[in-house]
This record gives sequence, C-alpha cells and structure tokens, in this order.
Amino acid sequence: MKKWSTALQLLAVGFYVPISLLIPTGIGFWLDRRWGHEFPSYTLIGLAIGTVIMAYGVYQMVRPFLIEAKREEKGKARQKIPKVETISNSDGTTNKKERK
Repeated sequence: MKKWSTALQLLAVGFYVPISLLIPTGIGFWLDRRWGHEFPSYTLIGLAIGTVIMAYGVYQMVRPFLIEAKREEKGKARQKIPKVETISNSDGTTNKKERK
C-alpha cells in the first residue's frame, strides 16, 4: 500500500509542474494579446511567477521523501561498526584484534 501512495504522490508532482507553469503563462499571454503589446512582457512575468510557484510546490511535495531519506541515512550510520585495534609486535609484524 505504501508503494501506491508514493507512486501517486510522484504522479501528482508530474501534473503539478506543467499546470503551475501553464496557467500563469497563459494569463500573461492573454493579457499581452488583450492590450496589444509587441513585447511579451506579461507572458514573461507569468512564466516567472509560475516558475516560483512550481519550485515551491515541488519542494513541499518532495520534502517528506527527503526527511525519510535523512532518517534512513542516520539509522544506517548508527549501526554498530566493529572497532579494530592494531597491535605491533616486537618482530615488526602487526596483528589486528577486534575490541568489544
């Protein structure tokens, strides 16, 4: 069940990106056509606003995945790593002994 939830969240990101870019850009395009501007200033403003909305929204959607990845990384780092002690002998050889 968790896999479906994850898949649906990522699918939502896939729909969110083009919609958040197209709607403000379309409104800017419509305003440029309505007022007869030669340079598409409102279209570019709409694209900039859409880009900010898209970046913030995608960050908010992906944030739970980032938090979970950090938790997993911390959990792996906390696993017990055996400590090895190196002992030098008088004849020049070394032995490795695991400490408890």
